[in-house]
Amino acid sequence: MGRIGDAFRAERRDTAAAPPAGGAGTAPFDRGAAWVRDVLLPALAQADAELAGDGVAVRFDSNLDPRSTNHAHVDFWLAPRDDHGGVPHGPRHSINVREGRDVWLFRPGEPGRVLGPIEAVDAAACEEMLANAAAEYARLLG
Repeated sequence: MGRIGDAFRAERRDTAAAPPAGGAGTAPFDRGAAWVRDVLLPALAQADAELAGDGVAVRFDSNLDPRSTNHAHVDFWLAPRDDHGGVPHGPRHSINVREGRDVWLFRPGEPGRVLGPIEAVDAAACEEMLANAAAEYARLLG
């Protein structure tokens, strides 16, 4: 049985000693994560502040850990600010920054679509996307 443990420990030593694959292999991920932190998350915070008076919150879940995913990823949805049940949550919107370059939007039941390169998807583009999500949520509430 010692072979299994030996193989595990040997691989851990080799992996720890090896340089990252491709040298700067995390650079695209880092570009995508920086866009999320600098552009998307502030837009989500602004939308949340704007909708607070209407009792609506912008909820999100992000994954900016290159050890668990190969691209920066954020899911967001609108929901009642005081979620006591009975009021529906809006559909989940998934934002993926692929290859640290292209911003993709995925929505339930629809194919993903490219919103553009990170340089073009600025605060105004995020505001438009969030305004569309807010209008859709208002229609859902009736």
